[in-house]
Amino acid sequence: MLRLLLLSMLLSSAALADRGALSVDVGGGGVATAVPALRSQTAKSTVSLDGSIWLGGRYALSNFLEVSLTGYFEPPATLFQNGVDLVTESGTYPGTTRHQFLRFGGQAGVRLVLGMRLRFHLGVEAGWCQQLYSQQQHFDVTNPEAAVDYGLSLPDESRANFVVSPLIGLEWAAGDSWSLSLLPRAQLMFGNGFSWAVIVPLQFSWSWYL
Repeated sequence: MLRLLLLSMLLSSAALADRGALSVDVGGGGVATAVPALRSQTAKSTVSLDGSIWLGGRYALSNFLEVSLTGYFEPPATLFQNGVDLVTESGTYPGTTRHQFLRFGGQAGVRLVLGMRLRFHLGVEAGWCQQLYSQQQHFDVTNPEAAVDYGLSLPDESRANFVVSPLIGLEWAAGDSWSLSLLPRAQLMFGNGFSWAVIVPLQFSWSWYL
């Protein structure tokens, strides 16, 4: 079934996308992020579930090729990271770390667009992502019913990462100037260790023809 769908898109008429179209994209959806634990004795990460807000633009270089520029923001979420052996200058403290976590960044890329009213997108983007850790506390959870704050002074931290982001999805051109898209994408983050995120945004687009 999937092969038949892809074949039908590939065999669409010559007017596949909209050459010269400039589109503004606004979207939002859910994101799952593997959040690395800071100062952990061994590498450890916890999956955070949050919302994601996207704003960007696209330009159609041809009837099947678009370039894109996108920015995104994910609001602060409270995260608990269990089983962390926290290493500080004063020693190692086993337990659970609690902190606020947020991400934002931007990326640019290129995508193949096939189809007329129903359009198949396949692309890749690259850019930068900033991850912020704040309000950090570390707890002794030897007694799970009475966790004790170690009282450590843990500063806020920010980490920048290089991002590679493949995407695949469908766009429905419902009107002459507007469309709706579902464009799931992965983010592979490098630079301060490796981590990943998976985003599923629903996107509204408005287009002008230059």
